[in-house]
Amino acid sequence: MLNVHESGFWGLLGGSEREALSAAARPRAFQDGAMLCMEGEPSTHLFILLSGWVKVITVNSEGLESVVALRGDGDVVGEVAQVTGYRTATVRAIRTVRTLVVAADEFGVLLDTYPEAARAYRRIMTEYERAAFESQRSHALSSGPRRLACLLLDLVEDHGEPGDGGMATALPLSQDELASLIGSSRSTVTRALSDWRSRHVITTHQRHITILDRATLRRIAGRP
Repeated sequence: MLNVHESGFWGLLGGSEREALSAAARPRAFQDGAMLCMEGEPSTHLFILLSGWVKVITVNSEGLESVVALRGDGDVVGEVAQVTGYRTATVRAIRTVRTLVVAADEFGVLLDTYPEAARAYRRIMTEYERAAFESQRSHALSSGPRRLACLLLDLVEDHGEPGDGGMATALPLSQDELASLIGSSRSTVTRALSDWRSRHVITTHQRHITILDRATLRRIAGRP
């Protein structure tokens, strides 16, 4: 049995479902910055992330990229292509990513054969939809700095690592990418980070942010 993290869709599967999925798929690793798939290209397969993180990116009519989501250990990526027949977003690896690549028709057979896998898939898809709705709601009801504070707390809580005097985000994201994820402007992110640095709430270094004062950042985020 593969040694992977117990989270996401993969984490909800039992031993027999994992064995069947592994038998139907082929393992593949992607290095930092590599594209798993590109927006607009035809596709007949999807990815199960066994370890590592990816950025889900869309490009507007002017050619500007926006990071719309992060996916990590155990998540399903490229699932929409089962319906549309083409990629609706580009997926790029953050550091090394280990995956299972499975054909869409094989995946459909697995879901039909294993009811527990089908329930797990529906649960994860519902969670994706809920997260997207909550993100849209947050954009309408809260300020950019507040959304940024929430994002930084989530990044640290989900996959932080010890830093100098605090917990650092383990994912190297630029200010443009942070702005995309919170639906705000780069200038808003720049001002907020500068303010928090001057108040010793955070430190920043080479696309890494270390939270020094989590209590203050939680107050900014409106979290108890």
